[in-house]
Amino acid sequence: MANRGIANVLSRLPELRRKISEKVNEAIATDLKNFARQPRSLAALIESQSPWLGRRFLGVASNIVEPFLVGTGVSVAALGEEVCEIALPNIWRNQTEHGVVHTAAISATAELASRLYWERHLDLHHSELKPLSVSTRILGSTRDSLKAVFRATVGEREEVLHKLRANGETETLGTVSVYDSSGKLVSEVEIEWKMTKQLALSDGR
Repeated sequence: MANRGIANVLSRLPELRRKISEKVNEAIATDLKNFARQPRSLAALIESQSPWLGRRFLGVASNIVEPFLVGTGVSVAALGEEVCEIALPNIWRNQTEHGVVHTAAISATAELASRLYWERHLDLHHSELKPLSVSTRILGSTRDSLKAVFRATVGEREEVLHKLRANGETETLGTVSVYDSSGKLVSEVEIEWKMTKQLALSDGR
């Protein structure tokens, strides 16, 4: 099962093995079970070789980890130290019967933007991220493609991660802003996360 799972990810990216370093291939070979369980944990290694390929890998891995996103066409537009942006096309699968973007599609995309940001800074093998609440505020309906944007300064992020390291768990509340293609704010999604277990970031190793 684990072998088939990770093989499925790799088969969708024919150029993956050619572009990533031996370090990534060795990681797959030595820790296949964990990577199959958490395929997005490979993204940081892949991103170090090719940021573009890392974003593409994240999109594919998200479809496997969260199958309900399959067919929505979401893609990672940007992922960095302070921001994660997820693009959501206005295709029929994401629409209401009236052709506007469905609230559920907006909420799921916003949740993914926030989740990928925090997962980028967590060791997924030794920590866990669980949503406690998701609250979506619709500011206007749209038939346009959307972009969900989550931002956190380095200081804000490190404050959260410091609490996690010190206490073994912490909670954090953040807002994802959703824009149409003209830059108009159409929705705000407030998400509360609970983080638990040990974090392997800035631990000196």
